[in-house]
Amino acid sequence: MKTKRAVIVQCRLSSSRLPGKALKILGEKPVLAWVLNSMKKVKADKYFVATDHESYEILKPICKENGFECFAGDLEDVLKRFCDLIKTLKVETIIRATADNPFLFYEAAQASVEEFEARKKSRHPCDYLTYTGLPHGSGVEIFSAQSLLDAAEQTDNPYDHEHVGPALYNHKDKFNCEFIKAPARFNYPDLRTTIDTYSDYLRAISIVNNLKNCKEPYTTEQIISACKADVVNNPIIFVPSVAKGQGTGHLHRCLSAAIETKGFVYIPDDCTLTETVSILDEYKEKGLSCWQIINELPDETYKPVIVTDNFKLSQEEAEKFSKCKKLISLDEGSDFSEYCDYLLDIIPSYDIERLPNLFDTSYITKPLNVKKNRTNDIEKVLVCIGGEDPASLTLPAAQALVKNLPGANITAIVSDVDKYKNILNINFIPPVENLREKIFEYDLVVSHYGLTAFEAAFAGCAVIMVATTKLHERLAQKYDFAYIPHGKIDSDKMQKALESPLLHPQIKMSLKQKSLGSCIQKLALGTKLTCPVCCNNSQTIQNGLRPDSIVSRNAGRTYRRCKNCGIVYMSFTAEEEMQYKKSYFFEDYKKQYGKTYEEDFNSIKAQCTRRLEIMNALQNNQGGNNYLDIGCAYGPSLAAASELGLNPFGTDISEEAIHYVKTKLRFPSSCSAFPDIDCQKEFGISKFDSVSMWYVIEHFKNLDSVLSKISQITKDDGIFAFATPSGEGVSAKSNLDHFYTISPIDHFSIWEPSKAQKILKKYGFEIIKVVSTGHHPERFPICQKENIQKGSVKWNLIDKYSRLMQLGDTVEIYCRKKAEK
Repeated sequence: MKTKRAVIVQCRLSSSRLPGKALKILGEKPVLAWVLNSMKKVKADKYFVATDHESYEILKPICKENGFECFAGDLEDVLKRFCDLIKTLKVETIIRATADNPFLFYEAAQASVEEFEARKKSRHPCDYLTYTGLPHGSGVEIFSAQSLLDAAEQTDNPYDHEHVGPALYNHKDKFNCEFIKAPARFNYPDLRTTIDTYSDYLRAISIVNNLKNCKEPYTTEQIISACKADVVNNPIIFVPSVAKGQGTGHLHRCLSAAIETKGFVYIPDDCTLTETVSILDEYKEKGLSCWQIINELPDETYKPVIVTDNFKLSQEEAEKFSKCKKLISLDEGSDFSEYCDYLLDIIPSYDIERLPNLFDTSYITKPLNVKKNRTNDIEKVLVCIGGEDPASLTLPAAQALVKNLPGANITAIVSDVDKYKNILNINFIPPVENLREKIFEYDLVVSHYGLTAFEAAFAGCAVIMVATTKLHERLAQKYDFAYIPHGKIDSDKMQKALESPLLHPQIKMSLKQKSLGSCIQKLALGTKLTCPVCCNNSQTIQNGLRPDSIVSRNAGRTYRRCKNCGIVYMSFTAEEEMQYKKSYFFEDYKKQYGKTYEEDFNSIKAQCTRRLEIMNALQNNQGGNNYLDIGCAYGPSLAAASELGLNPFGTDISEEAIHYVKTKLRFPSSCSAFPDIDCQKEFGISKFDSVSMWYVIEHFKNLDSVLSKISQITKDDGIFAFATPSGEGVSAKSNLDHFYTISPIDHFSIWEPSKAQKILKKYGFEIIKVVSTGHHPERFPICQKENIQKGSVKWNLIDKYSRLMQLGDTVEIYCRKKAEK
């Protein structure tokens, strides 16, 4: 059926921001092919690509392959190009798309052209129509062919001639142009699907990877799903060291993980590692895709997760990478590790001062091929001192072995075999692909401190480490390897190493094999957080200041201290976000305390009664009666308040809890996520005489908005009180890292009583009383060391000391709202 429509895709290859973007490969075909495939789904009589003369011959084959004709016209005057093409066509309606949008909503294009033509038949026809609210890059324009020809005759504006559509919609006095809000199915204005920059191109690659099992062209729903996918919004970019003198192990490890994660690998154009090209070729044969290798990092519009395997980051690199979504570093040895959100140490190190989030040798890839039996007879020897051997130790080590093991077959791996072709009794070979699975064939491996030495040990070989630095000498000693000290290698030193009882190292590390790629994928989906009070940690780094100092790291989280307000906060977490459902108060609560929240209701209520009596006393029993409990749960504090003659009100995020409070306790309450509550609307009260948060304040990621709201709804001279775990209790003081490791995953801030006033003052509160609670003598190191029994004299003395010095693991802080002057 004739539609009198033409689809015209505008394309040129001379883009200044991303030249030749229409030809860039996306999922094994050029970007232009993606656009044409989508637009071919829109019903029309003619399908054209309108390009310039210079691009014509390059684009014509792609057009033909995808069922489009190709038309060449003016390069700069795109309006003229369109009009010249339209004059050759017998059509009434033009459907215009651009060639840099591979994820066009073809369903939206079809719907909009039908809307255009329906209006044409009505009393209110239009000259131009487009949907608004589509993702940037998913829309098309519909216009009357004759109207565009008329508009071109009436404008000499350069902008109109460069962009086509403005010739109509910038002259609404002459043409009826409709910008219609897109139907809900298509309305996602915050998404971006165009390819205008290199960063857009990387995003497009991620989208295609996410949808690789879907039939093309993709539907609206598939595109939206991919755009929202965590893996698309957290692209992984590995940044290995490719500098001469730092070995090839960093690159090998990153490429291996990139194959598993489908992440990108950043290889700058100025890399100096001479083996880079050959190593890349090796991994391409193993499954690495060409698109995974990038020479430019994305910009602010598509922030990646950076994974460095860089030996030592420079401060400039650390500052730059820390501005990305997350910065994960492997075996980082610089003085700038505080910039890193997560530190994963895999290769054992020597007395490094900073602690990693995780140290796990299980991520060293173990050889599958291992020796069946250990032998003391050394017949085959391999000398492999790194991919580069910057200290030139390979030859002297091999020559020493020739003297010490005259009957052995000595093989040495070197980057330039021809350089050593005249040397006798040593077999020089180039770098071996997948050496890890061939290393078991040797009886002895001589290497430097690095992955090869550990792989050889795991394979059951005898190992001698050649210390390339004093540090590597100490590392060899620490992990019980036979070694040759740092310095000149000779036969005497080699003989001593050969006679070492540690020649066959006893591996004291995990023999388990874990996937580094899987670990990185999980960390990449983690959450980076800023100071909950100041909310500006990322800004301080951008201003050239050092990041907030690290307080503690553990396998799941990183904690920092804000340099501005002093609060300790969770700055990174790789753990799943807590859901406050019914199980939180029942099954989960019972696991931690041995009973459900409901079973513990009366004891919780008794504590609430004590706290409320303190609040009343601080008001000299002269305050008003309206009391709000934020995070009221199943209402023990509301019940206590009612018995004390107060008018209790509650709010909580749990629907089940609020239902219980309303139906069982019959107190006014609201299911809402504080601070997003209108108290006047919910309760008919805008300000309360007293407000409390019992073990709730630590659950907020944004304390600034929470404390501002509390200040707003608390009367002048009213009381605000909260209870929370203490960062100055015995547990934190005696074993800081353990304290943070066992801290619940949904505690985003740790309050220290000595620093609370500075924070609360900002919101108009003055601390008038601090009560140290949660005293546990058994948590004092002396109690654990001497096994002091509960009820003994020593126990009671420690308990009194804990109370005197306010060393309880929880704290209650009572504040008065100061009247505004």
